[in-house]
This record gives sequence, C-alpha cells and structure tokens, in this order.
Amino acid sequence: MQFMRLLTISVLLATFSAAATAPSPPPDQFVTIDGVRLQYVDWGGHGDVLLFLSSFGATSHEFDSLAPRFVDRFHVLGFTRRGQGLSDKPRSGYDTRTLVEDIRAFLDAKAISRATLVGYSVAGREETLFAATYPKRIHKLVYLDATGDPKSAYELATNPATAYPLGIGEPDGPLGQISRGAREADPDYTKVSVPALAFCVIYESTFVPPDADAALRERLLTRYEKYGRPFEAQQREHFRHDMRNGRLVELHHTSHTAFIDDPEQQAIVVREMRRFLNVR
Repeated sequence: MQFMRLLTISVLLATFSAAATAPSPPPDQFVTIDGVRLQYVDWGGHGDVLLFLSSFGATSHEFDSLAPRFVDRFHVLGFTRRGQGLSDKPRSGYDTRTLVEDIRAFLDAKAISRATLVGYSVAGREETLFAATYPKRIHKLVYLDATGDPKSAYELATNPATAYPLGIGEPDGPLGQISRGAREADPDYTKVSVPALAFCVIYESTFVPPDADAALRERLLTRYEKYGRPFEAQQREHFRHDMRNGRLVELHHTSHTAFIDDPEQQAIVVREMRRFLNVR
C-alpha cells in the first residue's frame, strides 16, 4: 500500500531531495496567496508549463534531477504545498480542496492559463481533483507513483481484521493535517477528461524491519500476501478502469522514494513522459 508506506517510512526520507546531487539547483522563490507565502522553483525553459507538485513532506527540490530534463520543450516549475518546506504553515487549510485552490491561485499569480501537472505521491489526490474542477486549465496529468487510494488504504491498515502489524504512525502539525486531508476520500478518476500517464512502483514484498523477530516477519509477509499485494493491484485497476484516457507504466526493482533519482528508473520515466507529452 503505497500511501501507508509513505506515512510509516518515507516521511523521514522525503526531506532528502534531489537537490543533494543536482549541480546547481534553482533558487527558492515565493508567491503569497491569501496571506499564505508559498515556495516554488523555476527550472527555466519556454513553451507550455510543466508544473511539478511535491510529495508528502518534501519540497520541489526533490525534482532537481528530473525536472531539468524537460526544459528544452517546456517552461518547468515546481510548487511546494502549504505546510511543507519553506512554505508557510498556517493553522488550517490542509484539506485537498484548499490545496487545489492554492494550485489554482499560484497559476493565476503567474499568469498561467493552462498547465500539465506532474504529481508525486500524495499530490495525486490534488491533481485529480484539480483536473475535475478546472478541466480547461489542464493539458495533461502525470502521476509519479501517485495513484493510491488513501481512504481505502487507511481503512485496510486500521481495521482490526486486516491491521498493519507495525501500526500507523502519523506526524504532528501540518503534515498530520495533510495526511488526514488526503484520506478523506479516494480519487475520482471518472471526472477527469484530459489524458493521464501514471507510473506505479511494483513491490516484490513488503517492508520488514531489520530487527524484526521471526514471528513479526511472518506476520508482515503473510499479511502482505493476503491483503497488501491484492490491494496494490486493486489500486492500479481503479486507475485503469476509471481514467478514461489513461495509461499506466509499471516500475519494478525500485521503491517509492528511489525511482525519482535512480538513473535507470529515471530514464524510463523521462522516456515515457516525453512520449506522452509528444516530444522526443
């Protein structure tokens, strides 16, 4: 369950973005929307806008090695949602609807009439709702391991009959509010009319802590085969069935946090994205 993996494991890893290896990351810039100062970056380029939306707990700099691969044909920007990175952290406004309105207001502030959204992880909920709400402002959608069903995943992980053995940790403050907002509902792809490309990481097994004893290891592996793997397949089928103009690309031998910067996996992502965006 990619969304629950994110909450239990990846929140600590997400802060280590691609900026660590990029030779010259773009400077942080800011736009103020209804009194909330939001961070964005501009990798440059000309043409239609490609807007990268950050993952859970991270900033747009996690795309510093990927986003520049498209500046030859697009104006490439990255947006960091409220509550993360250098963006303001107000007391409220972390439901998906408000986060969508932040994206719209950002596009307005930058005088961008239409864009292709590229959402990573939890940003999938935001780009799906944005496309359903403002279809005339979207060219296409790209999902970077972002087609999870967070509401259903949380229910599966917390139901006593199917509960995740390690428990579900949740951060305090804005990140906790973002997490709760994301799982208010699963994405409704039936309301999206634009073309969509989704990359999904396919796991061979589940996470087992290095210090897990034999009993815990067995519980984790058994639960994954009985509930986790079928649920991951169900999420992919949800996208394939309901996204009327969508295509899904499976990524193997990687993880939710690794594929963005791994050269071999990134090459697949770039190749498939450029094909989808009609550029070579």
